[in-house]
Amino acid sequence: MMTRASLHRSEVQKKRSLVRRMIVLHCIFLIVLLVIISRLMELQILKGAEYKAAAEERHYRKILVAAKRGEILGVNSKTGEKNIFATNTTIDLLYVDPLITDDPDSVANKLADLLLTPEFHDACSHGKETCPKELIPLYAVAFDPLLQQRILSSGSLLEPLPPGALPASLLHLPNLPEARRDFSAFIRRRVSEKRVTFVPLKYGATKVQMTAAAAMSIPGVTVDRHQNLIYANPEQVPQSFVSTFARALAGKLQIDGATIADALQSRPLRYAPILRKLPPSLSLRIREEQLAELQNALAKADPRKRGETQDLHYPLRSVALLPEHWRFYPDTTIASHVVGFVNTSQEPQYGIERTFNPQLRGQEGVISTVNDPQGGQILTAAQTIVDPKDGDTVVLTLDRAVQKELETLMQDAVTKYKADSGQAIVVDPFTGRILAMVNAPLFDSNNYADVYQKDVVRFDSATQKKLVVEVYNPERNARVVKAYKDEVFTESGRALLSLKTRKQIEDLEQLYDVRDLTRYYKYIGDNIRREVFPTDDPGVWLKFKNEIGVGAYLNRTVQEIYEPGSVMKPVTMAIALDQGEVTPDSTYDDTGPVQVDEYTIKNALLTSYGNVTMTNCLELSINTCLTSVGFKLGPKLLHDEMVRFGFGSITGIQLEDELPGEIRPWREWSRSLLATTAFGQGISVTPLQMVTAWAALANGGKLMKPTIIDSIEHADGTVEKTQPKVIDQVISPQASETITAMLVSSADRGFAKSGKVPGYTIAAKTGTSQIAGPGGKYEEGSGTTIATYAGYAPASHPKFLILIKIDRPKNTVFGVVAAAPVFKQMAKFLFDYYGIPPEEK
Repeated sequence: MMTRASLHRSEVQKKRSLVRRMIVLHCIFLIVLLVIISRLMELQILKGAEYKAAAEERHYRKILVAAKRGEILGVNSKTGEKNIFATNTTIDLLYVDPLITDDPDSVANKLADLLLTPEFHDACSHGKETCPKELIPLYAVAFDPLLQQRILSSGSLLEPLPPGALPASLLHLPNLPEARRDFSAFIRRRVSEKRVTFVPLKYGATKVQMTAAAAMSIPGVTVDRHQNLIYANPEQVPQSFVSTFARALAGKLQIDGATIADALQSRPLRYAPILRKLPPSLSLRIREEQLAELQNALAKADPRKRGETQDLHYPLRSVALLPEHWRFYPDTTIASHVVGFVNTSQEPQYGIERTFNPQLRGQEGVISTVNDPQGGQILTAAQTIVDPKDGDTVVLTLDRAVQKELETLMQDAVTKYKADSGQAIVVDPFTGRILAMVNAPLFDSNNYADVYQKDVVRFDSATQKKLVVEVYNPERNARVVKAYKDEVFTESGRALLSLKTRKQIEDLEQLYDVRDLTRYYKYIGDNIRREVFPTDDPGVWLKFKNEIGVGAYLNRTVQEIYEPGSVMKPVTMAIALDQGEVTPDSTYDDTGPVQVDEYTIKNALLTSYGNVTMTNCLELSINTCLTSVGFKLGPKLLHDEMVRFGFGSITGIQLEDELPGEIRPWREWSRSLLATTAFGQGISVTPLQMVTAWAALANGGKLMKPTIIDSIEHADGTVEKTQPKVIDQVISPQASETITAMLVSSADRGFAKSGKVPGYTIAAKTGTSQIAGPGGKYEEGSGTTIATYAGYAPASHPKFLILIKIDRPKNTVFGVVAAAPVFKQMAKFLFDYYGIPPEEK
């Protein structure tokens, strides 16, 4: 029997136990309360604005209304009539809604027969650019130069043939029924899936990101190390853990968690695109087939339910045509380097499209709506509508007819003389208006990706050892190393690199496959290189078909500098005439090469001409004579006057990334630099700078600001016209008249006579400039010169000025051979185009 004391202790222990429990409960409650309070503080104070914005975004929805992009036009320099260089068009995309596709087989077979037309089959079988991108996998061998190369290497052919000439039987191309069968299978796979099963999370993932994602072992998230891709199948992701997985991935992939959460959400597949950019005739046929099927289904339906078309079943009911807005360039290649292009992401690239994007794109409109808790629009609620403002129309000074003719001539010349590239400009010397601006090789603005097309090339082991590689750090966009291939990719070669370089490469290897960050180049001589691409086949590499890849996009008339050579001589002579240092009849005794400092200055033909006048100096393009003129002027005067002519600074034309050229400060000029600058070596210019300077020779001495913009037509109807602008009076009208007469003599009796059009007075000069290699030494041999011809006509009052420049012609080294014929043909075209009658009998 328990004593009273024992009972008392028992009661006390119970009370103490109860108190302890209460304290624990209070502590737990307090902790929970603190967590709730801290969470509320986070929601209400720290992230209040963020969550408020998210709530308002769900409640108030803004629908953006695209503005119409402005057109880019040209203007006829004779009539003022305008033509379209860039406009907008709507082309249908065909897609299928898998959720309402009743019979995938019927839909697939029907669409394959309708979409894969005989015309598409022919284009795809021959590897043409008109083959729709979605059909290319069916005809892969016609587009893959490596597959063609393997057939050639297998001994199937007794005689090697160009890849494009391979017989279809050897290429194993499908016939039309086979291609339609394969296309039908592709469509069937696309429309049979009712749920979204592939969502890319991270393209270009690093090794660290891929390793981290793989280590998480998240169901439905896959790492493809071959493509550096992390992707998800939402149907395999446990939906109750989507938020948790999204937060975990967000930190590793450096992507917003909400974006990942949306990607991981399970959802029905309502959109399976099949073919883009349907020809209008094909869109019409699809609609006609849909209408015929609907009418047939209605005829068979219960008369009482014919008004309920959503319940009718027919193969094409799940097929829809979605109008897509595309930028369209009616003339394909014409003026593509000036105009630029808009890519598939609707981003402007290069040229006027990018430079004038703020004016062209307009301003988007906005429709503000109110949504219910489920996200549906409340139709009775007030809406706020801000109408879009269409973009401005940009009118160029380019004359389509002149541009087209010059492009044809330049493309032919680059091909004929096996040149790397070529540029040409036609300008009105009195206004500075650019009538044509051409770069060759050309590219098609509608099919801008064609510059990436490649051909197969074979290298032996010795050539492969000489390949130069450049490795870049993608985070800093900086080059880590430039070395021979084996110095980077072999252990013995890497030992030759500096410790710092080896450490940088090793650091990159922790994150990336270094081969993915490497560019390979084959050098031709000391200063010419071509990018090449490795393949899995030993000794087999790829190169760009056009040799220069995306370099084809550059407008080299303003984005590339060169030493102009002899076309600079008239500028030097005009300065000397204007300064009173020489007259056309001043003489120079050419006794042979001239020694200046450690250099020997020679004439192009390695000959001497004896006692000659200044006019003879231009006619015969005598380097030593111009050296003497340079010495008469002196470094400061020649430098300052050349700067007045615009050399060393941009012209200010309305084009992006214009280069200023290079002319060193006169105090840094040695006697040899003074001598060579006088005849166009040792100074770097753009073709546009050269044209602008020559225009001053032609128009009475006025340096005009060049313009390629005729006007801007604003959406409100107002027009902003570009007016001619005189920058400076660089030489007197008398000096302009004198230098013109000397250049007429050059075209009549000198080296430039091969560019003369019979019956017309032309002021012209040839130019052949060497290309500076590493260390300032000039290259030698075939393909190491730039051929130029510049001239204006009629000489008494020029209507046009033309500059022709051919880069690295392989079949000749002289401008008189490569560039003069192009000038002559273009000048003849312009005389006819403008109806200018002959001046001479």
